[in-house]
Amino acid sequence: MISLREFINNFLTNTNEHVSWHILCVTTCILTLLWNLTDKLAIVSICIDVGYIQKTIQWIRSDIFASHIRYIGNPIVCIVYNLSRDKTGLKQLHTEKAFDILMERKQLINNKNYSDLTESYGRALIALATSDEQSEENKKLILDTSKNLYQLCKKIDQNDDLAFEGYHLSELLELLDRAFTNTYVIKHILEDKINEKSTAIQYFTELFLSLYGALLDPEPDELEKRAVKYLLRILLQISSYPEYLKQLIDNQQFCIIIESLADRPKRDDAKRIWCNIQQIMSPNEQKKEMSSKIYISYDYTDEEFCKEFVKELRKRMTIPIWVDYENIDLSDDMWEYVSPNIISATKVIILVSTAYGDSTDKFQELSYIISTNKSRDEKKGLIVVAIESNFSFNRSWMKDLLHDKPMVPCENNIDHMAWNVCEQLGMLKKPRIKCLNWISKNLRRETAQADDFSTKTLKLIPENNKVYSQKESSQVYSSTDILLASETHSSQSNITGSDSSSTWV
Repeated sequence: MISLREFINNFLTNTNEHVSWHILCVTTCILTLLWNLTDKLAIVSICIDVGYIQKTIQWIRSDIFASHIRYIGNPIVCIVYNLSRDKTGLKQLHTEKAFDILMERKQLINNKNYSDLTESYGRALIALATSDEQSEENKKLILDTSKNLYQLCKKIDQNDDLAFEGYHLSELLELLDRAFTNTYVIKHILEDKINEKSTAIQYFTELFLSLYGALLDPEPDELEKRAVKYLLRILLQISSYPEYLKQLIDNQQFCIIIESLADRPKRDDAKRIWCNIQQIMSPNEQKKEMSSKIYISYDYTDEEFCKEFVKELRKRMTIPIWVDYENIDLSDDMWEYVSPNIISATKVIILVSTAYGDSTDKFQELSYIISTNKSRDEKKGLIVVAIESNFSFNRSWMKDLLHDKPMVPCENNIDHMAWNVCEQLGMLKKPRIKCLNWISKNLRRETAQADDFSTKTLKLIPENNKVYSQKESSQVYSSTDILLASETHSSQSNITGSDSSSTWV
């Protein structure tokens, strides 16, 4: 893999635009081979380990790419897309600003108008976009690509091997799941209706009912199992829209299967879908007695920030804070522990970031939080905390759900951010200095009263009678014991007394 990478790298970065036809043909063949190899997920991780992410970005920026895009453009863009299917690869591509690099070639690709390259380019943009703003720049292309993906899915599922023209159904569903993070895409695909019912929702539910057996098979076909995984994630996104959830509920067989899967371990997406369904079917069963606690919602890529933030919050408030990493192991079965704590929490803090907006799970979780927020304080029941500088909502669904909620902006001082949150929630601990001032003021008042009482009492006692009974002494001074215990105020008054053995001051 390293030798192939270096051969291509030398051709694309170390030569001028005038290259021999023979070398160009060899390079194109090698790139096509790599395109096919990276289509296998097991190979992708190897390519990532030997630096293909950085190299492919360099190749796209090269002059040779621009001058010979007709031959090498499509395989290179497809390699980038294949690398994005791996979590580590996607993260590295974001770090390398791969989306921006591809956008630099947008005009060139549009001018050439090669259909295969345009389709591959659209898929790569869907995979790499991290905000609605990026998607909006390419709205027509992303919509056209998404519609083609949907139509291709309907062709593929007719084949026994779930494959067509080199694509497996799992790959197309994975990309559609990604495309559906754009609200305009999911609404466009689902708007085609017959008798007031979305034909797309009907298609996805029926496809799921025909394939879900792969989740129960002890020795499943891995690609088929992967297809069901992304099909569930698409259905989860659909179920997070109230206007689409009702059609899912109307399919009784679908509800039965989802409920059954939700009772099984490692079926978190099914649990989330079933939870959404129960909100409509059995709203009373969802109600739980609220306890005084705070639920923290965050994306797992922001866990280190969350830990520091929670630590600072606890310095300033006494109310319990529930956060998943302290209570459960991160697993595929988190939702059954998370959802009851969302319902019972009196306050919710949302730590928003680009990663949060990029997560299908967070879309569902936030939708669930908002739907249960009616029983919380309208102004102080939910607060949003931006954990990135100059943060703006990168997804329209996040903006729709949170735009009217109070937000604490990101600062370099996490300590001050925590203080702002506590203040907005109305949960700051009473400052100790104020408490001490109150105690001091009252102690001074009691001390002054005791001094006055002692002076008046001593004036009534004959001068030659310096000692009086222990009983009288205890009656006079029992009310001032607390003053004797306070070193802070003992110097402010001198109280004289005696017991049976000695005289004391």
